[in-house]
Amino acid sequence: MRRGIEYCPVTAGVEAVGDRWTLLVLRELLLGSERFNDIHRGLPGISRSLLSARMRRMRAHGLITRTLDPDGRPTYRLTPAGTALEPLVWQLGDWARRWAFGDPEREQLDSGWLVWRLRQYVRTEALPGRRVVVEFALRLAGEPDERAWLVLSPGEDVSACRVHPGYEVDVWVSADWAEMHRVVAGTTTLQAAREAGRVRIDGEPELAAAFPHWFAWRTPAQTPGPAPAPASRTPACGACQAQ
Repeated sequence: MRRGIEYCPVTAGVEAVGDRWTLLVLRELLLGSERFNDIHRGLPGISRSLLSARMRRMRAHGLITRTLDPDGRPTYRLTPAGTALEPLVWQLGDWARRWAFGDPEREQLDSGWLVWRLRQYVRTEALPGRRVVVEFALRLAGEPDERAWLVLSPGEDVSACRVHPGYEVDVWVSADWAEMHRVVAGTTTLQAAREAGRVRIDGEPELAAAFPHWFAWRTPAQTPGPAPAPASRTPACGACQAQ
């Protein structure tokens, strides 16, 4: 510990992870992001320079490592010390759902964030044996529908797109925009949203029925467990790279 910090394990822990962004960077790594751009995409509101500084600090505290892949690109991974913080990350979210979390504000409704988070929740082992394209039509009173897409391919990258990926759509998800955010944030369940008529899933019957099982939902009824295996490293759809 640096000088001037009291000899207390709670204080030492706050010193290591107590700023606004450190736990959020840990969340992105726990959800499978390993590239700087992917981590940055999952953290709206942080500048690239601030993220870079925070990650250097996390490396200094022994929470993450930085290595180069065979192509010379930086890759970030959790150390054992960083991985050991996983229960804290999810328990903090579970606490917030109960005590410090409300409905999303209008400025928090973001179709890009929504499909990016869904991409991170994909259970690749549960996908059908072929490419499936899911289109989301997100409704908000007084505004045109916002659309976004997921391209799911077993054994390949999962692409989160804000422009049409150019493939035929197989599954359509029509949803109240705020309600779909609640589903992804875990304050309600997909089943409850469907029963309330706020989310509708259409398409080939087998695919529409299987859709809820393609994701590792974090819901109030679930005990936090291991994060889903990373679905991909970069979007497969070139048009989505800049989104």
